[in-house]
Amino acid sequence: MLKKLTRFYYPKTIEEACLNLGNREQKTVLIAGGTSEVLRNDNSIEALVDLSKVKELCYIRQESSYIHIGAGTPVQDIYKSKNLKGPSGELLKTAAGKIGSTLLRNSITAAGNLAGLFPWSDLPPVYMALDAEVVCRKGKPKRTVPVQRLIDTRAAQFLSEAEIISEIMVPIYGKGTGVHFAKFSKTSNDYAMISLAIRLTQKSGKIEQARIAVNAITATPTRCREAESVLEGQKATPELFAAAAKKAVSGITVRRDIRASSDYRREVLEVMVRRGLQEAFAKAGK
Repeated sequence: MLKKLTRFYYPKTIEEACLNLGNREQKTVLIAGGTSEVLRNDNSIEALVDLSKVKELCYIRQESSYIHIGAGTPVQDIYKSKNLKGPSGELLKTAAGKIGSTLLRNSITAAGNLAGLFPWSDLPPVYMALDAEVVCRKGKPKRTVPVQRLIDTRAAQFLSEAEIISEIMVPIYGKGTGVHFAKFSKTSNDYAMISLAIRLTQKSGKIEQARIAVNAITATPTRCREAESVLEGQKATPELFAAAAKKAVSGITVRRDIRASSDYRREVLEVMVRRGLQEAFAKAGK
C-alpha cells in the first residue's frame, strides 16, 4: 500500500514529466499503465507522475532502418498496428497479441513492460531478439542505449535521477530473416511459464546471426548465448536445431513455482526452441 501518497502529477510533456520526477522535496515515481501498482511495496512513496497525458510518448513509426515505438504506446496498439511490417513487425505484433486480455493490452505500455521487468513480461525477450535500442530522456537531453544494457542493469538502477524511457527503437530486418514467438501458459490470459523469442538471419542456407531470448522460465529475460553460438556460421539441419535446443536449456538457470517444476519447464522449453528454430529458418528462406 502507498500509505504516504499525497500527490498526483499529470504532465503533458516529457520535459514536465522529468521535472516532476526530479522533485527532491518528496519521493516521486512514475506510473504508466498502472497494471503492476498492486505489486509496488514501498510505503515511502509520496507522489506519482502519471504519464497517460503525455501524448508525445504514444506513437508507432516505421522508417527506413528502425521502427520507433513511443514508451507510452499501449501494447494493444502494437498488436493492431498496420504500420508494423516485415520480420520485426511480425515478432512485435505476435508477442503483443499474446499479452493477457484486451483490457490489459490497452493498459500495459511498450516501455512499462520493459521497465517493470517481471518474469512474465512478454516484450523484453522480443526486444532482445531484435537487438532493440532504448531512448532515455532527461528533459531535452537524451541518450540511446542497447536494450540489453537496460535489462542487465534493470531500469531502476540504470536510469539516472529524473530520467525516463521515451522510445524503443527496433531495427528493421528484411529478406533472409525469420522470426518466431511462443508463449507457454495454462490459459491465454494467464502469466507465462515460458516466453520465447527467436530471430534467425540466413544466407545460402547458413545461419549468419541467431538470437534466442527467453523469459518466465528465468528470473529475468535471458539470451541463450551458448545456443546462438552453436547456430551461427552453420548450415541449418534438424540435427543442428536439436543441438541448439539442448544448449538453450542447459545454459540457463530455470526458476520454478507452484505451477510447474524446473524439470518440466526444461523439457517443454527444449521442444519449443527446436520447433521455433525450424519455423524461423523456414520463414527466413522465403
